[in-house]
Amino acid sequence: MINSEYSLYAIILSKMFNRIANIINECQLQGGKLLVVGVSGGPDSLYLMHALHFLGHHVVAVHVNHGLRPEADDESEQVKQFADHLGVDFISCRVGVMTYARKESISIEEAARMLRYGALFEQVKIYGASAVLVGHNADDQVETILMHFLRGSGLTGLRGMGTFTLPNPWSEDIPLVRPLLSTWRAEIQKYLDDHHIKAIFDTSNLDVSFFRNRLRHELLPTLEDYNPCIRESLLRMGQSIKDDYSVLEELTNKAWESTLIKQGCGYLVFRTEEYLQLPNSIQRYLLRRAIAYYLPGLQDVGFDCIERGIKLLTGNKKNSQTDLIAGVRLIKEGRQFRLVEQQADLPGGDFPSLLSDEILILKIPSTQDINNDWQLDVEEISYEDLPNLRADADLDHFQAWLDVSELVLPLIVRVRKPGDQIKMLGLNGHSMKISDLMINLKLTKLARATWPLICSGSEIVWVPGYRISELARIKPDTSRVIHLTLYRYRTT
Repeated sequence: MINSEYSLYAIILSKMFNRIANIINECQLQGGKLLVVGVSGGPDSLYLMHALHFLGHHVVAVHVNHGLRPEADDESEQVKQFADHLGVDFISCRVGVMTYARKESISIEEAARMLRYGALFEQVKIYGASAVLVGHNADDQVETILMHFLRGSGLTGLRGMGTFTLPNPWSEDIPLVRPLLSTWRAEIQKYLDDHHIKAIFDTSNLDVSFFRNRLRHELLPTLEDYNPCIRESLLRMGQSIKDDYSVLEELTNKAWESTLIKQGCGYLVFRTEEYLQLPNSIQRYLLRRAIAYYLPGLQDVGFDCIERGIKLLTGNKKNSQTDLIAGVRLIKEGRQFRLVEQQADLPGGDFPSLLSDEILILKIPSTQDINNDWQLDVEEISYEDLPNLRADADLDHFQAWLDVSELVLPLIVRVRKPGDQIKMLGLNGHSMKISDLMINLKLTKLARATWPLICSGSEIVWVPGYRISELARIKPDTSRVIHLTLYRYRTT
């Protein structure tokens, strides 16, 4: 499998290995620290494992078995043999890509990517490694840049993948490192051929039903008819844009600090007037960053999504809202706007719930824990603190504003009882059974039985996530307001 006759001295001094060594030094990855290396068994990851091993780094090879092809188990065993031959520690992880893709309604490609990185960073926690390294090469970078170009990306996407990414979607303190982004696929293959290393060939790489494969096998060869050096040109463009982006990133950091009012679990609040005074480009980058706060691993925040948000914020309506992408909602409300995570279609056991006999008494102010990692914030504020709030505004169903003068305090939280009703806004004083409301909202049977209800005395004044009662609505003569926010806090 591997020709042992080549000189170790020649390998270490090779130009390609020196390139990797320089990148490792620039990333300040200390020698002797354990590195997790993603090894699929393909040319790039095998080359990276060899390079790091012969450069003297302590590595553990982690193979993620996606279970998508019949030969996947055999390939895992082959990677183990590669690692054993070098004396490199080996770990194999299996992930359920198809199930995850269906559950999250995402592509197989995206599901595989998310689960693969999740598995790699999980091994970092187990072994106390200092970084995750993967084998993306210069050709991968070119394809990524072209993919983003076709999707209408701004500079964020056109700069391509980063060599050193921290924080990243999977960790705040463990970097994701790509040491081969300046090494071409042909260079890597020549090294493997010269040393008689036969990499695993993934037949799915030929399947042009995948977007990246169509770029690789169809579009890029066509573009080379127009410019034989198109790959080099795109790579240089990405490197140049990366430098330009760093300037915009600094300006976006300052804009974030000047416009952000409040940042909490599940929500961000910004000053609308200050935001709209920013240059258009900074408005776009700030909104992208706000979306990334909720969805750090999301790949496809396209032009239309950002422009839809900006159109809402620059519109004449003082109170309006729109769904941006993947469950993130933008809400314009007077002189402020918020981004919130929408949880209306909560799966399985992810919804807020109470025990059947559980009753919570809400102090003001307070933060109350709710089962399944949810919390309820309670505060009392002056009506003057809610400029331009319309009496019938109900823009974020996981927040409620109630007139204190119409409430029986303290408020309590409980599950539904037989015969419970609510006088919802918009029903002209008529009531609706809570059981009927929940069925209409298509809540599961378990959710209907355990969903928390906010009560004032015997009256239900808020069904969090869905409806508010007419009884405690904000009116023109309201002076004091109770503000309730239900959210799922982050546990990772």
